[in-house]
Amino acid sequence: MEKQSRRYKKLADKYRDGNINQSWLCYENARYHCTKEEDRTGAENFCLECQKEMELLERSPNFSVAKTAIIILSYNHGELTKACIESIRQNNAPGTYELIVVDNASTDGVQEWLRKQEDILLIENEDNQGFPRGCNQGIALAGKNANIFLLNNDTIVPENAIFWLRMALYENERIGAAGSVSNQVVNYQQVPEQFDTTDEWLAFAKKNNVPMEYPYEKKSWLVGFAMLIKRNALNAVLEAEQAQLKNAAPMALDTRFSPGNFEDNDLSIRLLLAGYQLRLVKNSFIFHYGSKSFQKMPERFLALLKENQKKLAEKYGIDLIPASRIETALVDMVKPDKPSFRVLEIGCKLGASLARIESRYPKAAVLGIEGHELLARLAKNVVPVISGNFMEVPLPEILADGKYDYVIMDGILSPGDEGLLAKAGNCLKARGTILACICNTQCISANVQEQTHTKMTLEQIVHLCDCCHMQIREFNYRTAELSPTERQQVSELCAAFGSQMRPLYEAEKFVFEISL
Repeated sequence: MEKQSRRYKKLADKYRDGNINQSWLCYENARYHCTKEEDRTGAENFCLECQKEMELLERSPNFSVAKTAIIILSYNHGELTKACIESIRQNNAPGTYELIVVDNASTDGVQEWLRKQEDILLIENEDNQGFPRGCNQGIALAGKNANIFLLNNDTIVPENAIFWLRMALYENERIGAAGSVSNQVVNYQQVPEQFDTTDEWLAFAKKNNVPMEYPYEKKSWLVGFAMLIKRNALNAVLEAEQAQLKNAAPMALDTRFSPGNFEDNDLSIRLLLAGYQLRLVKNSFIFHYGSKSFQKMPERFLALLKENQKKLAEKYGIDLIPASRIETALVDMVKPDKPSFRVLEIGCKLGASLARIESRYPKAAVLGIEGHELLARLAKNVVPVISGNFMEVPLPEILADGKYDYVIMDGILSPGDEGLLAKAGNCLKARGTILACICNTQCISANVQEQTHTKMTLEQIVHLCDCCHMQIREFNYRTAELSPTERQQVSELCAAFGSQMRPLYEAEKFVFEISL
């Protein structure tokens, strides 16, 4: 097996003529791995060669690699904090990072251990300041030019995880932040694999955190459990906000979301508004134990989630969380017979579904159309987007590069929308497919009935397709989360009218594949 030092030096040579920052990072990583490998034959010369190349790259006016300031908040669970810090030390080259720990008044003795660590800048709060305020304290203490890595203390950082985040951050100047995948995380950042032990997960990480041909997925927000933020991007956000604020200084993390949750959504939105892009890095796996502090108070945690989601919606005038969701049922129905194909999504919201398709099929060409001004503005930093009402956008503008293999319509069809469906059909190639997801009016779930999404009955959907001379080729549905009482109602209705009626009562959404 090729030594990692040689592998990363080859990568450095490859990037040298295209991206000097990524080339420099690869030389740095090659030098680091050389010092760890058992066979030290020629190690000194190899490291000197890498160092020489790094120094040459540093002379370029385009060189901009900065150290990483790792911000960790500590609140009890001292053994987890220690394990997290030890994993950073073990798997990252000294001098490439600085460790800043903000302790939020722990009572388990971890402060005493932290005080003894010579490589840690420690802030000791007299009371629990929460996640946003604590992170802001750590960021204020970080080196002036250092990139900011927000990291939960209940994580284990495997080899190369931070390296690949840094590589993503320097892919181009528009990247504002990069986030890791994990075993336990929301926002579709969780890997599909399943293991029982930490050791198994770390073995998975060793195989995962390696060079990939297509390692990135564009995102509309990143989870703050492991989020690397480019300092220049953060400064740009804060400077823009400073110009708008009269009597208050801007905050890296908005403290209205204290003690925590949705401050990472908010920072992601602010980065997008400033014109930056976000990347999920599939070859940066970080193990996550998951919300140890909040697990002890699940009811309070759920109440906090609802409260902070409401605050986020109030801040931007729209609930952005549903707009950031990936409709996986529709994405899974994209089954191209060739690498290059074209996808149009009408009402693409924040572009999350299109970004997932683009990540799965890197040679696909995607385009979204979004009528909501803010959503369109944000989505344009995720995927290509036309801003405007689909029915008002001229077909030549939509079809500038040709017709589409797939047209996605997620929650936008209503009874009487024959014109909308017909225009969508006009965007299709001869053998193209419309993929539609529609909320079910007849679902007996109280939660579904409270939703404001456009709804239709199954009969209305069939009628709409018939009016447009279209055929339903495939039909599926997603079952709603029903209460015991509601499940009993479904059973009684099926007993009265037949089991074939079950989808009419328990389906939250219908998913269709429609052809001309």
